[in-house]
Amino acid sequence: MRKSSPSKFGVIAVLSTLVIVILIAILTLFSFYTQPEAPKPAEVIENPIAAVSPDQVDPALAIAQLGGIAPLDVIDQAIEKSRPGTALAAIVYSPAVSGRDTAGTLLLLADKFQQKDDLVRAKLCYKMVGTLATLSPDLSDTLRADLFLQTGIGLTGLDDPVLAKIYLDQAYLVTTKSNYLQAAHRRSIFEQLHQAYLNIQLNEQARQALDQSLNTASLQSLPEDPLVLPLGKTVALPATVQEAEANRWQAAQIVIKNLVELGGVVKPENLAALRAALLAEDQAKTAFFNEALAAEPQLSGKVNLVQAKINWQSTRYRIAKLGFGLSLVPEWEQQAEQIRSDLTAGYEELYRLYSDLIVAMPDAAQIDRATEESLRRQLLAGQLGQYPNYQRAQLKTQLLNITARLAETQPGTDLRASYLTVDGVEYFTLISDEDILNQ
Repeated sequence: MRKSSPSKFGVIAVLSTLVIVILIAILTLFSFYTQPEAPKPAEVIENPIAAVSPDQVDPALAIAQLGGIAPLDVIDQAIEKSRPGTALAAIVYSPAVSGRDTAGTLLLLADKFQQKDDLVRAKLCYKMVGTLATLSPDLSDTLRADLFLQTGIGLTGLDDPVLAKIYLDQAYLVTTKSNYLQAAHRRSIFEQLHQAYLNIQLNEQARQALDQSLNTASLQSLPEDPLVLPLGKTVALPATVQEAEANRWQAAQIVIKNLVELGGVVKPENLAALRAALLAEDQAKTAFFNEALAAEPQLSGKVNLVQAKINWQSTRYRIAKLGFGLSLVPEWEQQAEQIRSDLTAGYEELYRLYSDLIVAMPDAAQIDRATEESLRRQLLAGQLGQYPNYQRAQLKTQLLNITARLAETQPGTDLRASYLTVDGVEYFTLISDEDILNQ
C-alpha cells in the first residue's frame, strides 16, 4: 500500500497490527458461534449463488474478509473450522481467487459438506471443480487430470456413478491425449483410474486404463503454451481510496470483536460505523474507477481497472445478498437487482476490452486462440455464479464455432471445450481435435 503521508502510514501500520490481532482472536475464540445444521434439500442446485445460504454463513469469520484478511485465508479457516457455508460464500463472491486455489478448496469443501450430510452442496462443489478443470485456461493439463480424477472419485462416494463416469472419462482423455504430462504422472493417473472405474463396475474402462499405465514411456511431454490474454494486475489506489479501505478494515474489525466477545451480538453503533465506512468506500471507489478509466490510454491498463472494479462490485453484491451472514448495508439489500446489473455490466465491459485487444493482434492464429480463451473465461465466470445474467447459449455457440476452427487450423495443440447433456443438464467437457473433426 502506498504511503500518502506519515500520519497515513501510522494509521495503516496500526490497522495491520489489528488485522493480526483479530485473526488470532478468530482462531482462538471462534468456538462461541454454533453453526446451525445444514439443510438437506431434495432439489439439485445448479447455480452456486443459490447455494449460498445467509444462515449458513458465520459472520465472525466471513467479515474478517472486510477486515483486511485475504479471501483465501478466510476460505482456509472456514474449511478448517468446518464452516462450509462460509467458505462457499467466499469462493463464489471472490473472483480474484485463482482457478487453481478455487479448485483445490472446492475439493476440500465438498468433503466438509458431505460430513455435514449436505450432499446437494457437496455435489455442486464437485461439479464446480469439473467446470473449472474444463473451462479455465489458466490450469495445466497435469492439474486438470488430477482435478477430473478427484471429482470422479468424489462423486462415486456420493453414489452418483453417471456423473462420476463423466469426470473419470475426462481424466482418461487428458491423460491419453495431452502432450503436456510427464510419463510418471500419466502412469499414476491411469493406475488410479483403473481402481476408480472398478469402483463403479466399469470393467472394460478399468482394463483400458490398466493397459495405458503400461505404455506411458512412448508418450510425449512438451511445455505448455502461455496464455494469450493478460490477467488483471493489482491497481495502485490513490490516498483517498486507501484511507476509505483502512476505515472499513477498522470498522469491520470492531464488529468482529463484538461478535467474538458478545456471543454473536454487534453493538448498533459499531454496525452503523461499518455501514458508513462501506458507503464512503463505495463513493470513493466509484469516483476513482470512473476517473481512472476515462484517463487510462492503454487497453491493458483499462483491463486492470475494470477487474478491480468487478472485485469491488462482487463485494457489494455479496453484502446486498446477505452473503456475510449479517445485514450490513440495508439500502444495498433493497437495490440488489441493480447491484447485480452493475456487476453484469462490469463483466461485459471487461470482455469488450478483451475483444478490442484481440482485434489489435497481428496474427490470425493468435486471434483464434485469444478468442477461445476469452469465451472460456466468460463461461467459467458465469458457471461459477460470479458473472450474473451471462449469455450462456450465445457464448456456448461461439465457443463451439471457434473450437471447430482451431481443430482445423491448429490441430493437436490442445484439447478443446465442448459439452454433453445428461438428464436434461448440460455439462462442459473437453474433446480432442480428432473427435471434433469426426463429428
